Amino acid sequence: MKKTKIYLILTLLLLLFPTSNLKATIDVASYRTLGDLEDALKEAEEEKIRQENEKQLTEQEYQKLADDITASEEKVKTLNQEIADATKRIEELGVEIEDKKEETNQILVFLQLSNGEKAYLEYIFDATSFTDFIHRVSIVEQLTKYNKKQIKEMNKLIKELEDLKVQNKKNIEEQTKLQEELKEKRKKVYSRLTDIYDGVLGIDEEIKQLKLQIDQMHENNCYDRSDELLTCMGVPMATGFIRPFATGVVTDVFGYRSEPLSGMHSGIDLGTYSPAEGTPIYPVAPGVVASKVYYNSCGGNQMYIYHNINGQSYTSLYMHLLNFNENIQPGDIVTTDTVIGYMGGWSTSVSHGGYDSCAFGAHLHLTLAYGHTLNHWSALIDPETLIYFPSGWWYSRYW
Repeated sequence: MKKTKIYLILTLLLLLFPTSNLKATIDVASYRTLGDLEDALKEAEEEKIRQENEKQLTEQEYQKLADDITASEEKVKTLNQEIADATKRIEELGVEIEDKKEETNQILVFLQLSNGEKAYLEYIFDATSFTDFIHRVSIVEQLTKYNKKQIKEMNKLIKELEDLKVQNKKNIEEQTKLQEELKEKRKKVYSRLTDIYDGVLGIDEEIKQLKLQIDQMHENNCYDRSDELLTCMGVPMATGFIRPFATGVVTDVFGYRSEPLSGMHSGIDLGTYSPAEGTPIYPVAPGVVASKVYYNSCGGNQMYIYHNINGQSYTSLYMHLLNFNENIQPGDIVTTDTVIGYMGGWSTSVSHGGYDSCAFGAHLHLTLAYGHTLNHWSALIDPETLIYFPSGWWYSRYW
């Protein structure tokens, strides 16, 4: 998400200004001196602290949302159980009411109150005394009244239980809506957290590579902040670029795209005849290896090389490598005949059991940027403006 704004800005700049005129605007991102490297390292370390703090706060926010969702789910579970218990109790009360009605009917039938026969009067007038008479009348009345009262109370309880069921169903609807809102928030926080994790991994790699470059300059006896990277690292001069392998075709161009991955495509994709995986990859110009990045989750094995083309600094980036030429290390000078690695993108892709989520088949991703920089996003160039690639296949590294 953080890169999206950069993508859009770069795309707009590329549309508004010719590539050759863009150089002066964005070359400030490159590392020209030891001081530039030291400043970049300090900024990267500060950025890492900021990202770590943001990560901690975002993780807490994510956990709070997760806890709220769990609490809501438990509440729904309780409400459903209350509905089930109420339904069961209503059924039991229904049976009890029917039993009471039957009991009352049996009393009435026994006393023959319903058919007008004399049993009720006989029962009363068989009393041996006035007290017994009152007692017998009271018994009949109390029995019928008691049962009616019980039935009334049970009907009242049924009504309360039915109301509880209705209210619980409303509460469940509210909790379900709340859960959807919480899950949507959690999804956004998770996306933000993923960006932060990616950023932290990226900043760790940037810090590592900057330290390596500073060490390389020190090894070449360059300790003054004004010492030139171009000179201290011995970046060789060249007059232009060539293609990175002998036979191939452009499979995806530079610029904004929606498929297979949405966003700014920072370079071009180059393929060759099958089986393409394992094809040797060469530098597009003589230069110095700036860094080797192993097993990046989006890009796989990657190599940055610094170039000096007619006095102008450039950086080339090679992504989705199956593996590196392990004889080549950061700080080494490479020529256009040096094999720096081998094409990957098939077995290394997530879709084929690998680790690279940004590859879907064997190819080389080539990026070019102005200046000597590991932050290539700040100074992108469309490689096809500096290297000629025909619309179809090419059959030579030279053009």
